[in-house]
Amino acid sequence: MGHSLVDLPMKLLMPSASENVKEIAFKTISSASKSEIKRVVESMSGLQVERVNTLNMQGKKKRRGGRLISRPNYKKAYVTLKKPISSHLEDSIRTD
Repeated sequence: MGHSLVDLPMKLLMPSASENVKEIAFKTISSASKSEIKRVVESMSGLQVERVNTLNMQGKKKRRGGRLISRPNYKKAYVTLKKPISSHLEDSIRTD
């Protein structure tokens, strides 16, 4: 059930503004729990996490040659930080 820190894939979805960011979004696998996401973000980036909200997203459905195929389902995690990040957001968060 539990993933190790290295096995949990997370992709950072960049916010539109990079000043005083208090909430960041990640795209991860659908089986990841809130506590696992919090542990990974705190250990890999050194940020203090206040709370984690998650959404289960359905993969897009596409037609290819008369067949209906779909991309895999994923989970979107909104991580609220205790202290806002001001500048160089990409440098302070390293998850990939």
